Amino acid sequence: MLVLICVGIAILIALVAGVVALAAGGSGGSSSTASSKLDTSFTEPAQYDSIDAVYNQESFSCGATDSRCVETFMRKVTDDYGPRASLGILDRLEREHKVDLSVNDHQMAHVVGRETAKDYGSNFKAFDLCPITFNYGCSHGFFEYVLARTDTPKQAATTICESLGGSNHFLTAGFSCYHGVGHGIMMAEAYNVQNSLKACNTMPKDTAKDGCWQGVFMENVNAGMTGRALPGVFKKSDPLAPCDTVGNRYKHECYINHAGWLMTVAKDDLRKGSRYCLKAKPTKYKSSCWQSLGLMVTNPVWQGPLGPDLAGQPTAKIAAALCARFPPAGQKDCVVAGVDNIANFDQLKVTREHAFCMQVAATLREDCYSRIGLDIAARTQDQPLIRQSCRPLGENAKFCLEGAGLAFRS
Repeated sequence: MLVLICVGIAILIALVAGVVALAAGGSGGSSSTASSKLDTSFTEPAQYDSIDAVYNQESFSCGATDSRCVETFMRKVTDDYGPRASLGILDRLEREHKVDLSVNDHQMAHVVGRETAKDYGSNFKAFDLCPITFNYGCSHGFFEYVLARTDTPKQAATTICESLGGSNHFLTAGFSCYHGVGHGIMMAEAYNVQNSLKACNTMPKDTAKDGCWQGVFMENVNAGMTGRALPGVFKKSDPLAPCDTVGNRYKHECYINHAGWLMTVAKDDLRKGSRYCLKAKPTKYKSSCWQSLGLMVTNPVWQGPLGPDLAGQPTAKIAAALCARFPPAGQKDCVVAGVDNIANFDQLKVTREHAFCMQVAATLREDCYSRIGLDIAARTQDQPLIRQSCRPLGENAKFCLEGAGLAFRS
């Protein structure tokens, strides 16, 4: 599972609370000031007839690029009606161009997640209110809030993530939950990567460890990009550090989250940054490194700095042009990661993926549509629903179905 890089002021706010509370509770005592601040009782959000009804009731008057105003609005709607209403409205505001795509919607979902834990209780029922839209940002933010108010990372993880065991969406929601654990552990460990990975290894299962590692490395890159990483972790003389020195079991999650730092070193020159990946060893991790960068190309927030010369063109065309700047060996990885990124947001909707695949080089088109199918199958095992989701792709639906492991029916 691939998760988009999230960087923003809200992470800095969570950092202060997380380090203070978790460092105080790191000894694992049975009671603490931190845990006493956590309300684990569940409060049901107010009922509403529809997203449209809430939209009409709440007064949105922000400028399209005013992130602070949008954040305040999102908090209010979450307080009033819960995260499904607030994130549903955010989706509508984006579709109506009342919130610009330059506003980091994943980070806004983090804000909603923290507000959800505060308003509705730090427990599974409240956690399960978070929709998986905006790349699971609500789930991430929810866990950040809880982690800052429990005695140990494992306690927070077990309290919330393991409660998902009977859920039909454990694979996605569970992974996302432990991804949030990784973010919080890094905050608690004052950005010591090795100590954070050791903490992740105390998690109860392999999927939990993997999700936790991913959160650690994502938060590490966030820190590197904003000058908060520990000295010596990142080196401009060695753009692949620390991924080229961590143990092999961690390398994929390190490289798949490394793009933000590569672009920092390369000053947003995608041609230059993608060629750093050629030095990744063992060689199979070149793919992870390229896919990390590929996640950026279909993200409108990144398209501006990565392709200023492409401004004004359709986003799908910009993304395909950015993939063409990779070395030939990395262009397929760019394309499949570009699809993965869209799928993280759009789930079973294939409209934007279809537009992207139609723009990529003809030699990569089959791989592009096959990846759509693979991503759909990762989100549902309902075969009729998979076929329904692939159907809008027309003659390319057969590649989508093959990617999902299903036979094409003419």
